[in-house]
Amino acid sequence: MLGLLHDRFVCGWRNIGGVESYAGKSHNHPVKSTALHTSNGAGGRNIQMLMISPTGNVLHCLPGFWSPVEMFRELELGLELLEIDLSDKSLAEKRDEFLLAHLNHAAKHPRSTVAGSHLQGFDKKRERDQEESDFRRKTDGEVARTVDQVMHERMAQRPLFSIEKFDIAAVVDYGTSFYDKAGDGCCDLGKGKPTMPKGKMKKKYNPEGWKKN
Repeated sequence: MLGLLHDRFVCGWRNIGGVESYAGKSHNHPVKSTALHTSNGAGGRNIQMLMISPTGNVLHCLPGFWSPVEMFRELELGLELLEIDLSDKSLAEKRDEFLLAHLNHAAKHPRSTVAGSHLQGFDKKRERDQEESDFRRKTDGEVARTVDQVMHERMAQRPLFSIEKFDIAAVVDYGTSFYDKAGDGCCDLGKGKPTMPKGKMKKKYNPEGWKKN
């Protein structure tokens, strides 16, 4: 994956903490913190990985954290979408192909990708409070859809939007603004204030990262 990023992408970053209204309110992630496995899309308000064409059009927006395997597949899709954007076809044709590319990619996700992209408990609780949540299944209304599917559907609704027009806040609008790194939802969902998970972490926050007991 690093080779693909090095060879085919120009990478940059911007700190959105305290700048953008959609930015999460979680603890920071110090450089010395150990990377922990989590579900794809967890912490969607904390980090957003945008793939932007040289034309200024947004090809993809990956919200939250993603496993290397899943992220590699999404990077490959980004390159396919780049070819569409840079083609000589009409804008209408490009947008149709863009829409289909996102929806078909989601439809072909392996079961492992879907299973690994579930909403975390505290994020699911927030979505259950949203009557119009697109994480609800149409069959029974249960909040059981996964981030990987909803993400591609939201992108398909924004075909080749310029970065100026692209509404990141709406794309990453799911779950709580406070992301609990302990993974058990131990926080005040209304105020975004963390509480200590029982038996999982030390009571004192270490500036170099949370320490497991």
